[in-house]
Amino acid sequence: LYEMDPLPAAGFAATGGRLPVTAVAFLFETVVLSANGGMLRIHNTLSEKCIDEATVFEHARIYGILPLRRRDEGQPWRVLVFGSKSWTIVSIQLNTSSDSVHARVLPVGQIFTVVDWIKAAHWVCADDSSEARWLVALAMAHNQAQICDAETGLVVLTAECEERSILYAAAFTGDTIDDLSVAAGTVFNQVLVWRVAKGLVERRLVGHEGVIFGVFFSSDRKTLASVSDDRTMRLWSLRSEDCLDRRVEPQDTLYGHYARVWQCLILERCIVSASEDGTCRVWQLDGSCRWRTVECWRQCKKNVWAIAANPSQTLVVSGGGDGSLQIRPLAKDPRTVEAADQRLVPVPLPPAELLGAENSMGHVRAFALLDRNTAVIATDSGHVLRRTIGTDRFSVSLAVPELRSYAMATGSATLRGGGGLAAIGLRDGSVAIILTGSSERPLVSRLHSGPVQRLVISAACCSCSFDLFTAGPDNHVLWTRIAVPTGGQKPRWTIKAKLELPSGSSFATATVNGCWAAVGTKKGCLLIYSVPATVAESDMDIVDGLFNHSALLMQPLISLPHVHGKLTLSAVAIASVDGQSCTLYTGGRDGMLNTFSVHTDKGTVKATRTASERLSFGRVEQLMLTDSHSLLAVTFYHKRLVLLDHFNRTELLSVACAGGANKPWQIYRDAECLLVGFMQGGELFTYQRPLEESVQAPCNRLVDGVSSVDIRAADLSATGDGLLLATAGEDCYLRIHHYRAPLGSATTDALRFLAETRRHASVIRCVAFIPSYSQSTRYLLTAGAGSELRCWRLDISDRCTNLVDWGAVLPVNPKYGVERDAPRIMDIAVLFSARECFSFAAAYSDASLCIWRMDLASQQFTCVAEDLDRTHKCCILSLAAVSIGSRCLLFSGATNGQLMVWDVDGKADIGPPVLVFDGLHQSGINALDVHKLGESQILVISGGDDNSVALSTIVIDEGQLMHSSICRYTDTHASSVQCVGFIGDDMAVSVSTDQRLVTWSISLDSSSCSLNMLHMSCIQVADPSALSLLDGVAVVAGIGLQVFELREEARVV
Repeated sequence: LYEMDPLPAAGFAATGGRLPVTAVAFLFETVVLSANGGMLRIHNTLSEKCIDEATVFEHARIYGILPLRRRDEGQPWRVLVFGSKSWTIVSIQLNTSSDSVHARVLPVGQIFTVVDWIKAAHWVCADDSSEARWLVALAMAHNQAQICDAETGLVVLTAECEERSILYAAAFTGDTIDDLSVAAGTVFNQVLVWRVAKGLVERRLVGHEGVIFGVFFSSDRKTLASVSDDRTMRLWSLRSEDCLDRRVEPQDTLYGHYARVWQCLILERCIVSASEDGTCRVWQLDGSCRWRTVECWRQCKKNVWAIAANPSQTLVVSGGGDGSLQIRPLAKDPRTVEAADQRLVPVPLPPAELLGAENSMGHVRAFALLDRNTAVIATDSGHVLRRTIGTDRFSVSLAVPELRSYAMATGSATLRGGGGLAAIGLRDGSVAIILTGSSERPLVSRLHSGPVQRLVISAACCSCSFDLFTAGPDNHVLWTRIAVPTGGQKPRWTIKAKLELPSGSSFATATVNGCWAAVGTKKGCLLIYSVPATVAESDMDIVDGLFNHSALLMQPLISLPHVHGKLTLSAVAIASVDGQSCTLYTGGRDGMLNTFSVHTDKGTVKATRTASERLSFGRVEQLMLTDSHSLLAVTFYHKRLVLLDHFNRTELLSVACAGGANKPWQIYRDAECLLVGFMQGGELFTYQRPLEESVQAPCNRLVDGVSSVDIRAADLSATGDGLLLATAGEDCYLRIHHYRAPLGSATTDALRFLAETRRHASVIRCVAFIPSYSQSTRYLLTAGAGSELRCWRLDISDRCTNLVDWGAVLPVNPKYGVERDAPRIMDIAVLFSARECFSFAAAYSDASLCIWRMDLASQQFTCVAEDLDRTHKCCILSLAAVSIGSRCLLFSGATNGQLMVWDVDGKADIGPPVLVFDGLHQSGINALDVHKLGESQILVISGGDDNSVALSTIVIDEGQLMHSSICRYTDTHASSVQCVGFIGDDMAVSVSTDQRLVTWSISLDSSSCSLNMLHMSCIQVADPSALSLLDGVAVVAGIGLQVFELREEARVV
């Protein structure tokens, strides 16, 4: 042991940010407590405002919040807060009136620490007297329990389970020490229920196939729920008659989440669960006493960590990994939930004698849903029937012998002009059209010379028409249009065009909207066509002979291979259409949804993938755009059809289909209901659900989130009333926030979201603002995976903030050809800026170093120089630049610990370097910053994977750069240093994955330099990877972000 001189009270203090919400609780009906890192916040659900906040733990996250429900009137609320190995009691003074709620966190008392990780805590009454003394029960990570005095923290009792194990989760039940029990979720996939007073295991709950992440008792103590790494939630009966021989099997197993499940709530009418997949699910018992998902709330891309319900169980609050806090209502009256198989309506074939058939009607060969009440069925007896669902009524639309051996069918997903459409394809190439309400004979025309291989119906631009795409054995897709009859008119069927496919392609899906058409193939290729403003239409010949294809032949303008790998591009939709551009969505059998921006640039049509995300671990089979501009996606996984509202992040429908996507199926939607039809065992079944059951209650956001995955880059820019913050990272989004120093006690309002966009196809690794010449306009750069490089214009006004894509380049080198083969851009550094253009350097993972110029008027990138020899010979991790007179010096650090200095003078080859620092770090240089002292000296600070921080000085003598001195500090940080930066001439900061932000003072003399640690701050951002400094404000980003401000006394030091 030794004594260390205390550090000066100088450094950074946290003033805002967004961190994962790790714990939530209701104080009472309309007041919510939430934990962000070590900070406790109070929210009013009525005003949707943060009332007050206080830092409880400086060096630990809060993982549990437990208000004491029993208190005297007028007395402060007492709240048990714990995290890591610490716990304390927080007092909250609450004043309520008819129209307002005021709350204040009283000064935090003593922080108590224990020797092991706390997994659960519980209030325990010491005796039954009216003046009860309260104790705190703590469950430890090594299956032990401690009972402590709530006031003094003194240990009253220590208990140990007879079976030692490491726990990932625990829960208590009981009001006194004598009846206190612990449910311990072990790493051995079991839950042990043991009595604290005896230490004996009373129940052993066996059945999970992964470690236990959470255990929860019901209020009556008769049921326990556990959630696990195996993506399930299991319910266990704790009644004595169900617990013979101490071993308990699960009573129910609830499947539905696509990732690990973290938490759940057992409420009176339902169960609510939270998962790593970013959703919360509400479960209720159906008519067959099985648990079913009745609602699925999507909150963020990854991790909903905490959920809680108010005392009346009418509201649920959830905290996301992106820092968001949401409130959703639960239905006051329990909804009647029926199992999907109980709602299945069989659509049987009529008896053979009614049709004069010789033997029987056989089986259903193909079907189409015409509207919510009518199905068109093609049977292998050669009949096409129009069948009323749920009744015995039917009519024969067509009798064709060819149907006995071959038929395919499809139907419209919506009504157009009050009617629906069904199309049936035959072996001889004929197509039959059947319309809702039409008593006439179906329209039949032979469109192809061989079997009809594919039929696709989409809603046409006009409100009373459908577009039909058919494919035969030739290499063409025929596009026809059917006008639904209105006002006594007859239906009209016209030919629009023939869409040519590349050789060897097989048609899978198609759509058209305005002047754009798109086709997807079975090998994952996307074809984009331009539709002329006027297309001559000719009526179809409704004859038995082959139709003469005298129609416009359209060639694809763009062919994008392997959009969904080598799997089928099975769904496509076009939105946001104008004469020059559109937004295009594709879904594939790889479960992915891709978004493309299609636009015309100087007469050339270009398509850029702007987003890509996984919708399902199975297939995406259909995409539909609604009148309300929502995007609906039909997915299949484990023979279950799921209808998703993509933009609202909600699940509208989920039904088990025995054959999955490999059997005929169709979904139909109108203003009142959803209808699904599918084949099972040669028979047709339908499942209908009122649309109102799919509409979820509105969500109130108490706090907006940022990103639930790693933020890789951040940069600040000054404005008249604060700072602009740009962030980007793993989720491919660029987000813009406004930061203003908090005026009151709550810091949630200090950071305000302005805008976001997603154009990058993969991870964004760097973002940089360009020095501005206007208060209302900013330009910034983003770059990352696939060598993708983009410029953005940010238009700022009092009313709104717009992000405009101002140019892009992908890839940077023609030899890479396909984006997935291109290297990553690891870092960028701005070299020079003017009103019309700017230049910057970009470092690549293949050791390339390029100088780019961006012309703002033409919105064009130009590569003006390159290190042709790839001098670094390994991945370049970091860049920094400084101007000395007319010279611009570029600094680069690589994975081998080598630092190079380049004199960027505009030559096509920027090498060789003018200065090389070999072995500056033992391994990768993750971060660099440079600062000039006049025109003759430069400071360089660097951080590396060897946990060290290095300060170097460079002297400029008669234009020559000379290395002057260097100092290294290897024992300040306990892990790799990810970020460094200068604050003025005499201070610097460093950030490491050990979650420490260190403030340094700089000392210089004629022959040496040194760093002296001023202050070390704990940051709550996990895996920090980005740092931005401006005007005494520091932003640290990783999983979440924190904003710090430099104390005034630090500036003096």
